[in-house]
Amino acid sequence: MAENISDFKEIVRKIESNKILLPDFQREFVWKDEEQQKKIVASVLAKMPIGSILLLKSKPDEYTSKIIGCKNRIDASELSGEVEFLLDGQQRITVLTNVFSNIIHDQCLKVTDLISPSLKRRFFLRIPKWDKCQNERDLFGVYDLNFRYQNPDSEDPDFLSADIYPFIECLSFLNNDEKVYNPQKGLSVELDNFCISYEKGYLIPLFLLAPSERKNKKQALLRYGAILDGITNSIGNEIMHHFVSIESAAEKEQFIDEIIDDELCEQIKEENQIFEEEIENRKSLWKRDMNEYLEACIKSLSLNRLVVKEEQRARAIDIYENLNRGGVSLNTFDLIMARVAKVSKDNFYQRIINYMHESKVYSKEVIPDFLIGVLSEKIEEYSYNATLSTGCYNSSKNEIASKYIDAFLDVLSLFCHNKEFIPNEYKLDNIKRNQILQLEPQEIDQNCECVCKGIDRALFFFQTRCGIRNIQEINYSLMLVLVATLFVKEEYFIDKKIHKILEAWYWASVFSGEYDKDQNVTMISNLQAMVRTLQKQKSSDWILTLQENVLDVQNFSDKSFLLLEKVEEDRYPKTAMRYFMCQYLLAKTYADMFTPSKRVSVFDESANDLEAHHIIPLGTVKKVGESAAQLRKNQKHICNSPLNFVYITKDSNKEISDDTIEEYVKEICDEAKSALYISAYTNIDLSDDGERIKKLLSNRFDALKGNIKQHIKNLLQ
Repeated sequence: MAENISDFKEIVRKIESNKILLPDFQREFVWKDEEQQKKIVASVLAKMPIGSILLLKSKPDEYTSKIIGCKNRIDASELSGEVEFLLDGQQRITVLTNVFSNIIHDQCLKVTDLISPSLKRRFFLRIPKWDKCQNERDLFGVYDLNFRYQNPDSEDPDFLSADIYPFIECLSFLNNDEKVYNPQKGLSVELDNFCISYEKGYLIPLFLLAPSERKNKKQALLRYGAILDGITNSIGNEIMHHFVSIESAAEKEQFIDEIIDDELCEQIKEENQIFEEEIENRKSLWKRDMNEYLEACIKSLSLNRLVVKEEQRARAIDIYENLNRGGVSLNTFDLIMARVAKVSKDNFYQRIINYMHESKVYSKEVIPDFLIGVLSEKIEEYSYNATLSTGCYNSSKNEIASKYIDAFLDVLSLFCHNKEFIPNEYKLDNIKRNQILQLEPQEIDQNCECVCKGIDRALFFFQTRCGIRNIQEINYSLMLVLVATLFVKEEYFIDKKIHKILEAWYWASVFSGEYDKDQNVTMISNLQAMVRTLQKQKSSDWILTLQENVLDVQNFSDKSFLLLEKVEEDRYPKTAMRYFMCQYLLAKTYADMFTPSKRVSVFDESANDLEAHHIIPLGTVKKVGESAAQLRKNQKHICNSPLNFVYITKDSNKEISDDTIEEYVKEICDEAKSALYISAYTNIDLSDDGERIKKLLSNRFDALKGNIKQHIKNLLQ
């Protein structure tokens, strides 16, 4: 699978012949900053490694695609044989191709066709003028015309990329601005004159190093050679001019000692003609060595070329994700977008964003009675949008949440493989990458909108029934997939009884650890069972079986575990359990701890400011020398039990932070104590009494467990 491209010129030839293409699903070009572009150029000119590229070998019409660096799509019907789609390396290949060749500008008929205005740049290696070279680091032996590296193919320079960075000159151009380096201008003697007479030094155009094979190659080589000649002659002339201008014999001998090695020094001191001959000889060698060094830099641009065959697309994605671990990785969705592009010219990503923003229709009938007053007006006015209110879209970044994308792919595949909702037809393979990638473009295109609706309806369910404020709070992502798959079918979504069954399933599952392991297998099994229940092929007894394990699963949700009585085994309750408890209470709504007239709910204006708060504050139980921050990290401390948390607003949290426990307990209203199962929390001093705290939390556990189990039974009646 791994191949090695001999040098960068081969990449240029493949781009030129449309054998390496950029698939449409690739993200936009982002290496726009001049400094960022100059840094990778510096790496090349310092002969530093710059990584790998990943290519997917396939038929030209497998994905809609573009030429590297260009906006316009390729007509696949004009291509024959296999091509290689660039999966990883777009940023660096685009920059390097623009820097070291002219191919992007040869392929783009107009400047406006460039994929980014940041490609309207020309890069040069600046060689200092002779009389200035000692003011900077003389990397290439300009002062004595004695090139530092005699074997550039095998010898690495003694400078780093940071050392050569100041010598990279970046000059911009505009459409039809007549600048001599503007690609529209063509290559002429004017470019030679510009490079040799540049005020800050001499310029070597880097875009001439890997010329096009089909267009202006001879002219590019001619200009490159002429410019190197001009630079070398100018340096030699500067040296000779200085030599001749020295009047003092002593100063002239000193200059000869600086420029010439020991063997010739004495001869030159007696015969100046030998100095001129030596400079002429050095000019020839310096030009040759400079050329060979730059050629070696291009050769060292050889990239580890990973080529994956079309039938191994899933493997290609996996390789990409490993190459980009910790960065933005290519995913299945990118390839899905590319497949849709074969049947639709609309930008698929933007299309989903548009669906996310559409006005939504929700039925008041499915909302729990205590929320109808909160939501009725918004629903009637079509001003409520569950997708947007749960943070699925970041407008400042124009970015869809990754959890939404993952759910979209799974729901799309499950629905496309089973539009008739036949229980046994839901398979584990449906949510695996290979089957998702095999979806036909027409299927993806036709079912995109209904899948987005299904997800939005599911998010509405999680908000109204499960105390979820944001999509990220759905701890088990596949539970979102299950509900969304069902709600693609509007008949299911408008049935309040189904909402109750799903809510019962949700609480029974999260508090029994149903999804704590093997989530994929569990979700498919639950989906099959749920569809049978909704189609009246099966009773809801399977949910009651889960209900029996609520807050009673060893080492997950049982009482002794949540009270931290097994810490000697170094096993602690999962953080998710803390949030499940907070969300359960939030779903029911409750009076604010300190303002009984205020209701705390998902739909409250301050919902996004709610924080998981220690009911028994850490600050009230800390000992001398301890800090609340230290206690917060101590997983063994009873106050960090999931049973000691509830959502309150940030303002309330700040307001009570410095209160003593006597003051704090008195401020909690009776309505909140009752709703939050902390009625036993009185003004007794709990500071330094772990057993008393444990007793309080034990009572809270009993009350919560009984309430949750009864709530599930009530929902299923």
